[in-house]
Amino acid sequence: MFKKIIVGFSTLVLVLFVIAAFQPSTYTVQRAISIQAPADKVRPLISDFRNWPQWSPWNHIEAARMEVLSQTPTNISVKLEFPGESAKPSMMEFWVQPRDGGTTVRWSMNGEVDFTGKIMNMIISMDKALGPAFESGLAKMKAVAEK
Repeated sequence: MFKKIIVGFSTLVLVLFVIAAFQPSTYTVQRAISIQAPADKVRPLISDFRNWPQWSPWNHIEAARMEVLSQTPTNISVKLEFPGESAKPSMMEFWVQPRDGGTTVRWSMNGEVDFTGKIMNMIISMDKALGPAFESGLAKMKAVAEK
């Protein structure tokens, strides 16, 4: 009986590992919001990290290292790293588009996941894990910009 339990458990673990191996090795999370403020007022909230505490859902995380890689009037690319972790850096993109007297901001993050991340993705996707934080951050950004 004990042998059957061990074989059954081992088979279950093996099946889960095989399923995890076929999970995507990259992720993308994206959210957008319309803000009733000009792009010139919204853009500095993103491009100047000193403004992030006003809206970022992660302003309490000091271990992260961020770097603006490129910036145009409509796009800001940011690299996000967590020192000491084996994970590769994530890339964040912000698109700031003037629209109908206001601005549409689209925020996306993409990166790679290792095998552990693939297993975690079977439990909760990166979109479900990070999406609410993006929505919260964009709502705070909107409130700050519309003041």
